[in-house]
Amino acid sequence: MRERYTRMTGRRAKTKLLDELVEVTGWERKHANKVILGQNRKSGTKGQRGAPAQYNGAAIEALKSCWLVMNQPCGKRMKDMLLIWVPYLEVSDEVQQQLKTISAASIDRSLKNFKVTAGKKVRPPKPASGVKILVEVRAESWSTCEPEWTEVDTVAHCGGDMSGSFVWTLTSVDAASGWTELRAIWNRGQHASLEGLESIYESQPFKLLGVDSDNGGEFLNYFVYDWLKKKDIHQTRSRPYF
Repeated sequence: MRERYTRMTGRRAKTKLLDELVEVTGWERKHANKVILGQNRKSGTKGQRGAPAQYNGAAIEALKSCWLVMNQPCGKRMKDMLLIWVPYLEVSDEVQQQLKTISAASIDRSLKNFKVTAGKKVRPPKPASGVKILVEVRAESWSTCEPEWTEVDTVAHCGGDMSGSFVWTLTSVDAASGWTELRAIWNRGQHASLEGLESIYESQPFKLLGVDSDNGGEFLNYFVYDWLKKKDIHQTRSRPYF
């Protein structure tokens, strides 16, 4: 083959050599050129592509934690929120600087795989169907002058956005006297609602004979049902969608 290129030099010789290498090996022309130049990747490895990583593992972990606590915002919203949150994070100065300068696109790219495994946003609990059957529906209005019969409900403090986790107010109002008890609970969960009812039960100056609520899952669940039954407190609920 060397004799065939004795009269061909320079670019023409290199082009001809590359043409024959592609023809013999079946490689792509770009790959064959890299092999000739000694730039081929080692066998069994993919090599490193793209720009080097700008954010270390500690910064990514802090980003994941913030994303969950911030109620899983998109990258554009989270970028502005990070400027407020970063000074309060217990991380190194290097990590703080990385979180302050990270772009919205880099946030979404860094959290792309984590969002799939992190799960959906927390939603208020649904009522247990078995408990709904056990709790009778109260259709008439309160007509008692005797205290100890209360209406309970929850009020959301969400700023108009019901997604995610936030504080609710558990409200208990005595039908006869108007005595009102308020308790702050987190996310209207079943355990949090039960703790609020227990606190009200211990604080109000009279016994509790009955509790009436809507059909929300914070009241129609086995935790609340078993506790009321143990305390011999009559539980009722309103008609659905009424």
